[in-house]
Amino acid sequence: MHEDRCQVCGEQLETRDSHYSEAAHIQGVASPHLGPDVLENLLCLCPNHHKQFDHFGIYIDVDWAVRHTRSGEQVGTLTRIPEHRVDPEYVEYHRDQCLNSE
Repeated sequence: MHEDRCQVCGEQLETRDSHYSEAAHIQGVASPHLGPDVLENLLCLCPNHHKQFDHFGIYIDVDWAVRHTRSGEQVGTLTRIPEHRVDPEYVEYHRDQCLNSE
């Protein structure tokens, strides 16, 4: 899916035999988030953006812009393809965690 390209930056990390990307849950599956382990709750990310996403350093806005949590600066636009529907409900959950956490 996504040819192992990061949905944020488009980076495709090459390995000796193939390419590498990471599957990132939008709404985490562990406690306290308890999101489902379904394709609609996953993103294909490079390791850097995966770590930033998991630690609430970046979020996806309502217009699919990817933004830094601290500054609101846009770092990209989420790449979407018809074969991979990203559920806006999970995106909203993650965004709320980024912007409304204390």
